[in-house]
Amino acid sequence: MKKIMIALVAVALPMMMQAQSEGLFSRKTPKGAKVDVSAYAAKGAIPEENGKVVFKDVITAPGKTKDDIFAKVAQWASLRYEPNSMRGSYTDADFFKNIEYSKVKSADKQSGAIECQGAEEMIFTAKALVKNYTQAFYLLNLKASDGKVEFKLHTLSYNVDQGEGQFLRVAAEEWVTDKECLNKKGEMRRIPSKYRIKTIDLVEELKKEISEAINQ
Repeated sequence: MKKIMIALVAVALPMMMQAQSEGLFSRKTPKGAKVDVSAYAAKGAIPEENGKVVFKDVITAPGKTKDDIFAKVAQWASLRYEPNSMRGSYTDADFFKNIEYSKVKSADKQSGAIECQGAEEMIFTAKALVKNYTQAFYLLNLKASDGKVEFKLHTLSYNVDQGEGQFLRVAAEEWVTDKECLNKKGEMRRIPSKYRIKTIDLVEELKKEISEAINQ
């Protein structure tokens, strides 16, 4: 998705800006150097469960109580999924921009469960007046208990640019899985590859942020 951005300054630097996660798109690669994408192209890098894309993990916080972990995760989620909000600038590795549908859907202290609705821009590249991005939508379920948080990201989809201002909502299962994104040689197909890469980076960034929050 390409969007013309209003210039707020008289002179804009025509430089490449990278965004959102500490993954591939935020790394500066020397000109002419070959980027290693083998981890992203590995089979199973986009995990599936019963035919659906589902990322699961357990984030540990040794010695922390359920109530302490829940409070910290709830605070993190309220900031991370505030609608119409953004953090940092496009040059920041952890930059994100939420759209109006982003929110914390529920938070239950007794069960320790928190459900977040992700609705945000995933930036591929950004230049002075133009950025190339998609909008990603997903659900994130977190459950706090003594010493850990259970992490589950699912129901993932993207707005894929069809050209001429037309966009198509595409489920992750139809776009970034091994079957859809990898060719017979095990190489990533050009267009869906950037979605696959950014999705993996997004998940890793979210887990990193949660780990930092609960281990303070």
